[in-house]
Amino acid sequence: MSRFREPYPAELRQKMLELARAESALQARLVARMLFLALTLATVGGNAFGGEVEEVVYTTTPETLKGHLCRPSGAGPFPAVAYNHGGVGDIIGGAPKETCEALAAAGFVGFAPIRRQTRSMAGHPDDVRAGLDYLLKLDYVDRNRVAMAGFSRGGALTFMVAARGAPIKAAVIMASAMPPPQSGFTLGDAVKIRVPVLLLVAENDTGSRKTMGQNTFEGMRRMSVALKEAGNTPKLIVYRPYGGDGHDMFFEVGAYWTDVVGFLKKHL
Repeated sequence: MSRFREPYPAELRQKMLELARAESALQARLVARMLFLALTLATVGGNAFGGEVEEVVYTTTPETLKGHLCRPSGAGPFPAVAYNHGGVGDIIGGAPKETCEALAAAGFVGFAPIRRQTRSMAGHPDDVRAGLDYLLKLDYVDRNRVAMAGFSRGGALTFMVAARGAPIKAAVIMASAMPPPQSGFTLGDAVKIRVPVLLLVAENDTGSRKTMGQNTFEGMRRMSVALKEAGNTPKLIVYRPYGGDGHDMFFEVGAYWTDVVGFLKKHL
């Protein structure tokens, strides 16, 4: 009499079961993330996003530079936020357009200027200031309620421009790069920043190809210390490890966004 043969050995069946469970968990996380993003872009701050999104030229000096401009529905004037993307050269880091749209969904005019695409930071603070000046000139923007946000290199630029007296009421810095002194960036300039600052970083943003090996978590901790020693009262939020590289967290509008919106609504 022949015996019934199991189609797979017990160990292999167990492995297949574990893989199936892992795949189901991943799918669940992806679905949850998609739902979160949909809800964020549709109703953050209780406002349905029925506004306008357009690409605009914000400066022609020294070259023509464009950005994403997102306006909530209504006449305004609205509070506004300039978002500075990350990246090096022609690599755009972060989520400029998505962040712009999420800002408008929350009731802010969002503007995400795209800087000159050079590896060097030379001229980048000028691009950031040109983007801010463009935003301030819009007749539906409340010039007394303007903030700036930035991610990675854009975070460093936000710090630099705030220290140079930009007319903003608050700053949000996400996983900032720590450029070398020759770039003009120094944590010593924390003494010049007199606006509320929100600092965001993932616990495992400790060095990767995206950060060229730089430990962003440690850099953000040092930025917080520098601001505190300068008399500021920054709010540093450290998030749980995100995937295999914490820097990836800010390449989308994710769970951290409620902290951003809450901070902006408090200070604008």
